[in-house]
Amino acid sequence: MQIKTLPIVLLLLVCALPLEAQSPAEIKAVQEMKAALKFQEITDQTISNDFNTNGFKNIHPRMIAAKEDIERIKTLIQEEDPLMLSTWESIKASADSALTRSLPDGRLDGANLRVLGTHTTSGYIPSLVIAWWVTGEQKYARRAFEAYENLCTYPDWGIATQPPYEDRHFLDTAMGVFCAALVYDGLFDYLSDEQKDFIYQTASKYVFTPAIAQFDGTVRRQWWARTNNNWNGICNGNLALSALTFMERDPKKMCTLTAFALQGLPFYLVEFEPDGQSEEGISYWHYGLTSTLYSLEGMQRILGTTYGLGETPGLKKAGYFPFMVTGPVTTINVGDDPIKKSKSPTFFWFAKHFQDPLLARCQYDLLKETGGRMNWFDAFCYDPQLVKRGQNETIFIPLDNHLYGLEVSSLLEKHEDSQALYIAMHGGDNSANHGHLDAGSFEIQALGEVWAYGCLGGDNYTYPGYFKQTAPHYMDNQGPQVDAGRWHFYRMRAEGKNALVFNPDARPDQNPRGRAFITKKISTPTQSAFVTDITDCYSRDVQQYSRGIRLDRKRRVISIEDDFKAKTASTVWWSLHTKANIEISNSGRQATLILNQKKMYVDLIGADDCKFEVLPASYLPGQQFPKSKNTENKDFKKLVILMTNCLQGQFRVDFHPDAEYQPEPIFPLTDW
Repeated sequence: MQIKTLPIVLLLLVCALPLEAQSPAEIKAVQEMKAALKFQEITDQTISNDFNTNGFKNIHPRMIAAKEDIERIKTLIQEEDPLMLSTWESIKASADSALTRSLPDGRLDGANLRVLGTHTTSGYIPSLVIAWWVTGEQKYARRAFEAYENLCTYPDWGIATQPPYEDRHFLDTAMGVFCAALVYDGLFDYLSDEQKDFIYQTASKYVFTPAIAQFDGTVRRQWWARTNNNWNGICNGNLALSALTFMERDPKKMCTLTAFALQGLPFYLVEFEPDGQSEEGISYWHYGLTSTLYSLEGMQRILGTTYGLGETPGLKKAGYFPFMVTGPVTTINVGDDPIKKSKSPTFFWFAKHFQDPLLARCQYDLLKETGGRMNWFDAFCYDPQLVKRGQNETIFIPLDNHLYGLEVSSLLEKHEDSQALYIAMHGGDNSANHGHLDAGSFEIQALGEVWAYGCLGGDNYTYPGYFKQTAPHYMDNQGPQVDAGRWHFYRMRAEGKNALVFNPDARPDQNPRGRAFITKKISTPTQSAFVTDITDCYSRDVQQYSRGIRLDRKRRVISIEDDFKAKTASTVWWSLHTKANIEISNSGRQATLILNQKKMYVDLIGADDCKFEVLPASYLPGQQFPKSKNTENKDFKKLVILMTNCLQGQFRVDFHPDAEYQPEPIFPLTDW
């Protein structure tokens, strides 16, 4: 069967865009660039030809690693390579724990969607398989097969096993088939023929047959097959990799499935253009890419090519993305990213695949700083010689940084100093997958602490209404809101961010389809700034609104300035969420944040009739609308400024560690 294909893989052209500002025209240019990407055609016949000629037919393992890769890891362990040794200790500890842990049942989550056991099992099966490879001890192989057998007692893995194959949550399906493929491939020399048959037959029942029915039009194609978010990378990535693993069992069927899945991946990969970023934030960047990189690594080994899917310029830059959204203390979070106080390592795969010594060195240094061990996949991509080659490379992250798409702008005082001052602000598209109403929200790190959290993380996905884009409409306040929707959750709303709120009521407090973009960048050795136009995100309430962030490296002052014109006399709230204790001066114009015996001083410049106040990290006073259950933000409080009957505003808030600081006059953002 020859499949009709979409144009898929090698980039013909990449536009170099200016970093000083992003206008609507530049946004359009990026969109047009993505649309112009050209990819190589992939058919089932293409897959068949490459599989039969590349030399991996009837050879196992091959999915995640070949035998020579396993031997290389053994050698590094024997040589007591520090990073590999600590990684192996962690993998073995995980495998040993899995020997005795209870096997998860097939229960669903609180929303009756997710099959929790497939994700749990996919978390520890790799450790068991690798422990079998390294030690040869059968207890690990036996437990890995038992864990897979347990999955096969479930009614389904997120998609019905009978027509019309109702798709409840295909992410779970993708994790289940990953387990099937890894147990089959990784334990190939241990398994009996009967066990191998069992694995393939159950994988076909739970995954392959329903998936092909969706792909070929027998039943309705699911949305994730051509989406631009993490679901695509996980579902298509794991389908392609598992089909390549089981290729000899039914070559025609597996070639068909591989081709279908690889035709979908470009819809995900183009979203990393032009800077390697993800609008979904760092956690979903990592989540979606994990399975994608597994599949690209497997394709390169099993087929001898990625058909250009692994060569896109955006993907080449993606290895640097975690470093670009990390301050001196922690990686910032946006949208549904969980809040954390740690730095996010990238994947060694990027350094290996693109032979990038600098990235290898940076990844190595960060891992040593944050715990000294890799995840199991990185262990197969780690190259000590490549790391060594990167030792003399220069620092690559600019002090003044802007990421397109995600629209994060950041200012850093200096490199390689955990005490350095740092501010980052998020703009971008409020309608991004897993996005919040957070345009203009900022994060401040300094003195080794986080002083302002721009995002409190996602809330519980199972709470009623979490993903419901329900009424009232942003522009229309007619009619009561009966059920709580996504924009009623505190953490989703602008009032749960370090952002302005105009005239709060039951409606979303930013336009859920609004977009904020950078209009000005100033970069000098002593003083740098970004200005972001946020008008579109407040179109109901304002004629114009811009927010600027500035870092004065000489005076050690971070400034945030707001400049707006409201459509009507408005109630306006300014907020900052912090874990610090807050003391307010008698004048109400200065606040002192105290955290771990350190102090950060906060001064209000302008808005002469306003003062600082302290409120709980919860809904603003007087909010009246249906609310679902919300997770309590018990470790947080918020510093606020209230402006009433306000038609326009121009004010600045300064952050500085020096109690003797003298404020500068306020200047319009147009004069920055």
